[in-house]
Amino acid sequence: MEKKSCTITQKLKSGEKFTKEDVKTIMNIVRQEMNFMIRNNILITPNNYERWFYVFCYIVESKQELNDLEILGLFKEIYDEPYDEVKEKREEKEAVAPKGFVKKLNKIAEAIDKKLLEIINSIDKHNDNIESHTESIIENSSEIDHEKIMESVNKIIQELNDLKEENRSLTQELKRYHNDVILLQEELKIAKTEAEIDFLTGLVNRRRFERALLELLNDLQTKDYPFSLLLLDIDDFKLINDTYGHPVGDTVLQEIATILKTFLRANAIPSRIGGEEFAVILPGSELEEAEHIAQRLRRAIENRTFDHSNLKVTASFGVTQAKKTDTLESIFDRVDKALYDAKKMGKNCVVAID
Repeated sequence: MEKKSCTITQKLKSGEKFTKEDVKTIMNIVRQEMNFMIRNNILITPNNYERWFYVFCYIVESKQELNDLEILGLFKEIYDEPYDEVKEKREEKEAVAPKGFVKKLNKIAEAIDKKLLEIINSIDKHNDNIESHTESIIENSSEIDHEKIMESVNKIIQELNDLKEENRSLTQELKRYHNDVILLQEELKIAKTEAEIDFLTGLVNRRRFERALLELLNDLQTKDYPFSLLLLDIDDFKLINDTYGHPVGDTVLQEIATILKTFLRANAIPSRIGGEEFAVILPGSELEEAEHIAQRLRRAIENRTFDHSNLKVTASFGVTQAKKTDTLESIFDRVDKALYDAKKMGKNCVVAID
């Protein structure tokens, strides 16, 4: 593939002096880049900024008019990696940001775009005026007309002062918008985290769990790193809700989550994947060890007395070890069958399927 050229980047690396036209080009690159990154919710980290500067440098210098999808495609063509360094998986479609965030980000992007254009226009206007006055000085210097020269010098000084004042005001506004962007990015980080956590138990939810499972399957296929999957379902949970009420049922779910956090190793990934069903990824564990861990969890649940009329709870477990040929669907089908067999055997037991 032909290397995409960017003269400005080459000058930056070599330390070559910029011309007035170079400065105007840089301002245009930054304006388009900032607008695009904010509009597409790409975090403005140093690495992201540097890579996207190169992309927009190429777009500006080659005078191309591209839409957002074409720009993202160009980035992938140049770098062949995630367009945002904080994205966990480039194949994954990110959850849509809340509409309120999108509206705020778009509004700020438009404001920054407008202010950067004002700065560019302001610099152009004052540069033209300064050049005009400079030419006047050169023309009059041969006549040694002190009064005319001083008049032009005073005009140049006035233009410089006006430019300084306008840029000071515009810079303050840009700083304010930048702070707004930082605050919104923090809010988006929090929103993303909350979207991956089950509110009741504090465990990761199914969406985040399946993503982790896909990553472990990839590690198994590429690095031969084993892991096992454990599925557990609280026995007769509907009866608990019907007898004691949903608040007690919620307490049981929270207690199960606490047991998982307490008895599992730090690298295990427990999740509430729906209703009274929980799943656990056990990185590095083969089937025999995973079955042993499931039995330990089963006994911990069985021996726990829940804070309501000495309520006792049990759970059934299905266990399987991942295979290199597994997909998300196949490993879930296998562990689900193991759990189904455990229920058929009378509940409160562990069934492992190789």
